[in-house]
Amino acid sequence: MNPIVDVGPYRFCFENCPSFIVDYLVDMYDESVNYSVDAPVDFTLTIKYTSFWRRFIKPQVCIYVDNQRPFNPVNPKLLMPSIEWGMNWCIASLDYSKLLIHSSVLVKNGKAIIFPATPGSGKSTLATHFGLHGWELFSDEMAIIPLGTNSVQPMHRAASLKNRSIDVIKQSSPNATFSPTTIGTHKGDIAHVKLHSRAEFELLKKATIVAVVFPKYKAENDLVVEQVSQVEGFAKLIHHSFNYSVLGESGFSTLQKVVENSDFYTASYSSYEGLEKFLLSVIET
Repeated sequence: MNPIVDVGPYRFCFENCPSFIVDYLVDMYDESVNYSVDAPVDFTLTIKYTSFWRRFIKPQVCIYVDNQRPFNPVNPKLLMPSIEWGMNWCIASLDYSKLLIHSSVLVKNGKAIIFPATPGSGKSTLATHFGLHGWELFSDEMAIIPLGTNSVQPMHRAASLKNRSIDVIKQSSPNATFSPTTIGTHKGDIAHVKLHSRAEFELLKKATIVAVVFPKYKAENDLVVEQVSQVEGFAKLIHHSFNYSVLGESGFSTLQKVVENSDFYTASYSSYEGLEKFLLSVIET
């Protein structure tokens, strides 16, 4: 039977799953993995070998989404992170019912801070660290904002780490549940870490967005925080949005509500301790 992963807002069905992928899904998502077809599935990801003979000589597999192939073939050894990237692609490319922003989301006391950032800024490492140390991590990849609101929904997803970040989080959270590290992807070495059990995820509720922080890790630098105007913040959120351009008026009004009710900052940091003090002050304001 094909495993189905219920991440909260979406349900994914995985067809032709190798056993090591099923084991990975169970390790990361525990009771969110089931085989029930009673509820509708949002996306179906099918894993196929490129040819019979390549199973034995330089094997390659493709991930199909609803019978279309949006991704290049990969070595089966690279399938674990490819599955997670495939899930992200499905949401970012095909969901037009919510405003989606490429960012991490941290929540404390029902208030959310979103962290849009360019690759290499350290947003996933930052979010994973705090998610394992007292904050609720709604996502390390995207803010899911219901249209017409300035709230954000949680997703039951593993956090993605790459290269040096893997060791950083293993040192700060040695008891966390990590996937095996996949070596040599186009993004480098990749591992995933479990943030919530299904039971813990069920306790998470929508949170009100109160701030947007654009982070940048800089080794051995003191914390530098600068406030950003709402006009500039609006433009930056458009840049980081996956689907703003196709949502029309509903996307504009939703983003406007987020901007009008949020403070905007840039934060350059090297210490999580110093950064957390600043984030707590934002939450408590």
